[in-house]
Amino acid sequence: MALPVQGVSELVLEVADMDRAVSFWSETLGFPIVDQWGYTDGQFTGSVSGTKIWATWIYVGGNTRLGLWLPREFSDEDKKHKAQPVSDWPDSALYDEGGDHVHFALYVDESEFDSAYEFLQQTDIAVTKREYEAEAPYQSLYFKDPDDHVVELYTRPIEENNQLKN
Repeated sequence: MALPVQGVSELVLEVADMDRAVSFWSETLGFPIVDQWGYTDGQFTGSVSGTKIWATWIYVGGNTRLGLWLPREFSDEDKKHKAQPVSDWPDSALYDEGGDHVHFALYVDESEFDSAYEFLQQTDIAVTKREYEAEAPYQSLYFKDPDDHVVELYTRPIEENNQLKN
């Protein structure tokens, strides 16, 4: 048995500068903003009125949104709790960040690959193109966002990924 998931719902990246990150993801790449949160007293707020924007959600297609979050400010006590297994966290606490990521990939249909490549080149984003030989050949584009997160645009549908086993 496997978990009954149907894909990635959200991926969150830590960013150093919210305005710069939002400008890149929304204005440069064209992904729409779907929500923004403030942060007060160690908790996210559903409103950004009167408070600094701490989290921005960007729609990246399908059922997936990308979160752009500023670094959280944890108290020394919170840091101790955060280091414990999640089952030991206090009932009211959620320390929903941690670890490093290597890169992430967004699926692009093969028919849209060349236009995605041209788009990135026109926006002066440094990009590299790779073609991979496999049973079903595929292509990837790699670029970095302003916080040096490596982003891949990938044309290989999961059905063709030979690592997917029943």
